[in-house]
Amino acid sequence: MARQDATLNLARLLKHDPDLDDEVEGTGLLLPSAEVQAADGIRLEAPLRWHLTVRATGGVDDLILTGNVAGEVIQECRRCLSDVRTALHADLLYPMVYRPGRKQEGGGVLSLLEGDEDDTLVFTHPEVDFAPLLAQVLAIELPLTVLCKEDCKGLSVDGVNLNEHPEHAAEAPQDDLPSPFSVLKDFEL
Repeated sequence: MARQDATLNLARLLKHDPDLDDEVEGTGLLLPSAEVQAADGIRLEAPLRWHLTVRATGGVDDLILTGNVAGEVIQECRRCLSDVRTALHADLLYPMVYRPGRKQEGGGVLSLLEGDEDDTLVFTHPEVDFAPLLAQVLAIELPLTVLCKEDCKGLSVDGVNLNEHPEHAAEAPQDDLPSPFSVLKDFEL
């Protein structure tokens, strides 16, 4: 069942007890809220699949996050604007630091501290929701443009989708339109 959160409880990693397991693992289906989807510029019809592991690295309150997120994102074809499903997969690898009581931007538990070489995740509470991070990481993998099919004819001047109505392709004015660059022919250098 899909959830709107990807929460892991990291409390046992912060106890520094040698008898406790030194990793926390989670897997699930995530359907981020509409606000998260809009903020990251993604549109989903089906949940994302995610797997995360947080391991203690031996330092005081130092952890490392590894994992992946995958799913299908809906984008618009750059020529005809029809919906195109794009399969995406992203891997994660972030160092994490626990800083209790530190104020976060926006009041969240998890924030990204950008560094010269590596970005570090800072969390302020042992229960961490990774859903916004997973959506952001997946959004980074989005291609800039997509096509519904390689030979997409696009929209005609009057808005008719030529892919759905190929009989209109002959009617669509192709060369009748003046070039927007024709005004440059008389330009003196």
